[in-house]
Amino acid sequence: MIAGGSSQQPASDPIPSHRLTDPGADSAAERVVEALRRRGGMASAPEIGHDLGIHSSTARFHLNQLVTAGRVQAGRENRASRGRPRTLFTLVSEPTEGPRSYQLLAEVLVSHLSRQPDPARAAVEAGRQWGRRFAGHDVVSLLEGIGFAPSTDQQRPGRIALGHCPFIDLAIEHPEVVCPLHRGVVEAVVGHQVTLEAHPGSTCFVTE
Repeated sequence: MIAGGSSQQPASDPIPSHRLTDPGADSAAERVVEALRRRGGMASAPEIGHDLGIHSSTARFHLNQLVTAGRVQAGRENRASRGRPRTLFTLVSEPTEGPRSYQLLAEVLVSHLSRQPDPARAAVEAGRQWGRRFAGHDVVSLLEGIGFAPSTDQQRPGRIALGHCPFIDLAIEHPEVVCPLHRGVVEAVVGHQVTLEAHPGSTCFVTE
């Protein structure tokens, strides 16, 4: 697309991904949590002990620790039959679980940029700031990784067609923000200004 004649070596991973490791992820407590998940989020101490191959009192100790930490709730089993009801431990929903609303977040931020005195300029600068982390990468590979489905024009070197817009809904609603933002990202990657022929809903083109 834009880096057609660049001397930069293509990066093997244009969009770095970093997996954060929790040092406590393999702790006894985390194994108990995972055992609860496998049982649908609710179980007794003997059931967890059986699943993990540990004594039920040991399982109960860890479950009570999780209750203290607010990650598990304890309650008596509702039963119609005679006998002492079991204590059941229920996994509490964690902040990382549940639905995501990234579309809403994007709409909020784009709407904010659209109300700036010069939305296009603010959007270009936002794109440049984000794109600087990928300066020197192969821009076609970067755009491919984002989801633009880029293809180079063999007849016009330095011109890249964007066959797909991964942000099409917002681009149609706020082209004055989303399209300049894309241009800013590309400019930061290639290190100079580029031309963007924006056609939200159709093929767009970027040219050095």
